This record gives sequence, structure tokens and C-alpha cells, in this order.
Amino acid sequence: MALEKSFEGTGHIKKVSDNTAIEHFCRFRYPASSTSIDRYVIANTWTKGKKVLDAATGQGYGAGILLSLGAESVVGIDTDIEAVKNANNLLQSPKAQFQVCDIFDLEKDFKTDEFEVCVSLETFEHLPPEKIDEYLQSLRTVTSETIVLSTPQRKVEEWVYDGGTHLYEYSPSEFVDILNKNFPNDSISGFGITEVALQCDFDGVDAQWGSTITRDLNKGWVMMAVVSLNK
Repeated sequence: MALEKSFEGTGHIKKVSDNTAIEHFCRFRYPASSTSIDRYVIANTWTKGKKVLDAATGQGYGAGILLSLGAESVVGIDTDIEAVKNANNLLQSPKAQFQVCDIFDLEKDFKTDEFEVCVSLETFEHLPPEKIDEYLQSLRTVTSETIVLSTPQRKVEEWVYDGGTHLYEYSPSEFVDILNKNFPNDSISGFGITEVALQCDFDGVDAQWGSTITRDLNKGWVMMAVVSLNK
């Protein structure tokens, strides 16, 4: 009873920054936060035993998940100076490092094909649409094997920006067209992630949330792409 009372009246995260703060990962206060962790657990399918770049790492929690689930090493990059500082403090490991980088010009800081796998989750929607090609080519330059991407599917027919951290959300056809344009000689596969409400009997706590995957990109709340690079 005391546990239930301590979390009474709490709800979802109201984002004011591109990066989710570590304290917002709480199944009691912010039940939907667990779905962000799910994305990295899914992505680790391609990162085990690999040298990984986590592009737009935020506070670094995802890089920590990839490392703990078997990545050989992880470098996390972000433009948020404070988030990178927090990530370095949080995950002090010789196999993980975090640094401030320009995601549109990664070859300035890294060698060609320096990483075997690049993971860049929920990044698309935070970038100016006119710079998406530049972003994807930057990732490709420093990655030798696989790029794993995700972005939420647009829920309206036409996107109208009305503030917030999402500059543009994409339809499945737009997402596929952008990938085909930028990776014409590579192998692209994709699937959808759907967030599922789970019953919860705690008073004052919102429904819990889990994730499932679907082969139909159009049915996913989040679209995920895996690009196998032919280099």
C-alpha cells in the first residue's frame, strides 16, 4: 500500500528536450519509458560482438544496454554537451566512451568504416528533413557492416509542425523512399514495432506498456530499418 501511495498521481513524460533524462526511466512514474529500452534490446540483435556507434546516444543508457548485451565496444555521440557528460559519468567502462560530435560530419572525428554497426534510434524525427540525406551518408561513411534505424510513424496524413522536439515525422512510404535513395546498392529490411498497453492493478499508476514486432511496416507505431552495407 505504501508503494502504491508513493507513486499516486504520476503520469507520462512531457518532453522538453530531445534527450530523455535518466530519472524518467521508471515503470511506476512513467510506464511508457520501458518501450525506449525495448528498442535497444531489439537492436542488440545486430550488435553482439561488434564495434558499435550509438548515434544520438543522449544520456547513454542505450549504449550501456548494447554493451551489457554483448557488444564488443560502444561509442556514443550526441550534440548535447550535458548529456554526454552525464553518459561518461554513468557508464565508466574502458569499452564505452561518449563524445560530442556533429552527426552530419562524422568523418571529421572517425575513420572510414571505423565501426562495424551503427545504431541510431529515434533520430530521424529530430533532424531537419532537408538534412536527412546528409545524416544517413555520414553514418554510412563510418560504418562497415550494418546500420540500424528507427523513427515513429506519422499518425496524420500531412505533417504540420506545431512545436516540440519532433521536427518532422514520416509515413512508411516516405521512410522507404529515403532509405532506397540513400542505400541503392545495399540490402534493406524493415519491420514495425507496436506498443501494447498491459493491465496494471496499482492504484494511481498508468497502464504498463510493452512492445511487439510486426512484419508490416504500416502497422507499426515505430518503423525500424536494418541496412546491410555492401562495401
